[in-house]
Amino acid sequence: MGPFVGLKADDVRTSSEGEQFKLGTLGSIESADGTKVYMYVEAGEAITAAGYLCIVDSLFVAEMVDTTSTAPGAGVGKQCGGAQAAIASGGFGWIQVYGKGPLRTLASAAVGTRLNSTATPGAVDDDGTAGSEQIIGLTLNTATGGAEATNADAFFNWPSVSVTI
Repeated sequence: MGPFVGLKADDVRTSSEGEQFKLGTLGSIESADGTKVYMYVEAGEAITAAGYLCIVDSLFVAEMVDTTSTAPGAGVGKQCGGAQAAIASGGFGWIQVYGKGPLRTLASAAVGTRLNSTATPGAVDDDGTAGSEQIIGLTLNTATGGAEATNADAFFNWPSVSVTI
């Protein structure tokens, strides 16, 4: 897959503007940080901001990851990606599925640890809370400090929801 002509990862459209690309379209950008791949989705709920992790269903409708959306029977095996901008409910935008990019984490998430869903929409953590689901294909290259934040040094490797902890 080569660079996608016209892809601006933080472009969003409202529901009244309609989709600009076919849902599920993949596009890539070459940057100083390497290749980044994005998926075009519709927001099933308001997505707060860039870096908030979303879960995507088979119709390419995204909602923010939390312990409800990732629960067995709801999310296991589904793709995930990091929003590139705030997207209004019913709107359209890009989520990152591969490469270095921003990821919302809870306080003190450590480098190179297993990340899991949390009760906080769009944020992951390394706390291993019982009942949360492991998100595979995500890693932090820099630890998150002492407060919830968007960590700019995450790496996405086609993340998806895995087993319940």
